[in-house]
Amino acid sequence: MRMPWGLSVKHVYLAFFSLISIALCAFSLIIFSQYKISQNLNEYTRYQYENIRLSKIILMDVINMETGARGYILSGDKAYLQPYEQASDRLQDEVLSLRNATYYEDNSFAETNAWLDRIDTIQTLLQNQVAYARSHGPGKPDVADMGKAKSAVDSLRAIIEGSIRQRLAALKLRIDLVNHQKNNLIWVLVIGTAAGIAILLAGTVMIIRLEDENEAIEDENQRAELRFRTVMNGINDGVYEINFVNETMYMSKELKAMLGYGEHELDNDINVITPMIHPDDVESFFKVRHDYVTRKSRDYVNIFRLRHKDGSWRWIMARGVGAWDRFGQIRTLIGTHTDITEQKRREEELRLLNADMEAFTYITSHDMRSPLVNLKGFSHELQIALDQVRDVLESQNRKLSASARNRLDTLLQHDIPESLGFIGNAVDRMDTLTTAILDLSRIGKFAYRETAVDSRLVIEKCLGAQSYEISVKGVNVQVADMPVLMTDAVALEQTFSNLLDNAVKYLKPDRPGEIEIGCRETARDYVFYLRDNGRGIDPADSDRVFNIFRRARNAGDVRGLGIGMAYVKASLRKMSGAIWFESTLDVGTTFFVSLPKKPLTEKQAAVETEEVEA
Repeated sequence: MRMPWGLSVKHVYLAFFSLISIALCAFSLIIFSQYKISQNLNEYTRYQYENIRLSKIILMDVINMETGARGYILSGDKAYLQPYEQASDRLQDEVLSLRNATYYEDNSFAETNAWLDRIDTIQTLLQNQVAYARSHGPGKPDVADMGKAKSAVDSLRAIIEGSIRQRLAALKLRIDLVNHQKNNLIWVLVIGTAAGIAILLAGTVMIIRLEDENEAIEDENQRAELRFRTVMNGINDGVYEINFVNETMYMSKELKAMLGYGEHELDNDINVITPMIHPDDVESFFKVRHDYVTRKSRDYVNIFRLRHKDGSWRWIMARGVGAWDRFGQIRTLIGTHTDITEQKRREEELRLLNADMEAFTYITSHDMRSPLVNLKGFSHELQIALDQVRDVLESQNRKLSASARNRLDTLLQHDIPESLGFIGNAVDRMDTLTTAILDLSRIGKFAYRETAVDSRLVIEKCLGAQSYEISVKGVNVQVADMPVLMTDAVALEQTFSNLLDNAVKYLKPDRPGEIEIGCRETARDYVFYLRDNGRGIDPADSDRVFNIFRRARNAGDVRGLGIGMAYVKASLRKMSGAIWFESTLDVGTTFFVSLPKKPLTEKQAAVETEEVEA
């Protein structure tokens, strides 16, 4: 049988079969493509959630380390060190696991390495704080160092949570793409049904298989989401999503529980939170959100108070990331709420404690001077009265026996003047000590001004002030290359002046004095050192060096009040610096001073260049 255009039935069948085969192959390829997309989504989802889980665990351990260290430093309770040490031991393995998981993802691998650097910084800072607390006793926290540790942890938390938001956003895009592919699949099924029963049956079988696999993927996604929520609950976070288009707000049950409400007790209205905001925080809350919505602020971090169901107030830190349409209008804001009430309470307690300590020190030292004035005044009155007694007795000398005259002479010429001298000296020393306490109490009020300072010029000025003693004792002083840095010039001069004065005073008289001053750089700090070959410090006296009015036991013949090093330490703490020493008895001591690197402005750099050229 011949068909139009000279085609035979055989040819038509062959053509029809070819079309069916092509359609079947195309249909099969489309189905297989959807299968691969689902498989890839499954792997991608597991990969992203696993990375999120590891990231949250790392963040939890860093927070546990900081909380444990802070608790130990403030309270001295070693129980706080258990979570700190456990978290510290796990961190390296956890970061290594995350690095291995992201090895073939260049951006994530580089990001993880950056986290490792920050974590190393935090660990080093916390180890130094804990070591300091162990060696110097807890309960005397270094507020600047603790603030630095907290800032480093908050910065790491912001980076990790930002990474998590990016991963969630990327995952959402991938899921949207797969959903779009599923919509295309429906049309393919319709076309496949029209193409023939064979294709329909084959497609049906394939679809059933894909549905089974999709169910497995959904089960795995649900388990991953459950793990994700478990981690979120562990760090006291709740999830929210604000939809500015339909003015609704989704709040996770964890977020509602944070405020004492059940899962269905709060509506999804966008304004449901507004009446719960503390009246003093309403203006700042909406200003921060407005600045972010209008893109005046790069990041959305909002700290405010919300009323708990029981009537109490909870401090909340809200973070989020927005999505804008092509017209620049925000559509959604997705993020987390973190309850920081306990952290705020501790910060306020610490602030009040420091204020009370400063006020107590000032008032005590100030009020102690009043009785000293009376003691000094009445001692002078007694001296005048003693002179008058001598004049009266002089006229009565002939009436007194020789033994009585000798006894009176001893009392009036030796015993009483000696006692008054002791009283005067004690009053003068007490006055000096109270003045020193007042000076220390004023450190917190001193306004430090950071400028570009040539540390070599500062040291040369200190050497000039000590030049007489250095010359008399024949001390050989060597000064290495010194940097220009951003710091307070007066405080730096006082620091070097005290260190140099101590180095000269405590040299051994039986050997030529040697003093070496230098500086080395680290990635973050300038570390100055002043090395001498003097008496050295007994290890048993290491706790005395930086304590006020405490001196090493081998300093008996050297005059001093024991306030210089305490003043230096307090000043360096205000400048975010530190001081420590290494010493060998009868060999010498090296004091180290670290100050953070801070970049010079272009104007300051230009001025320094001109000075060098001049």
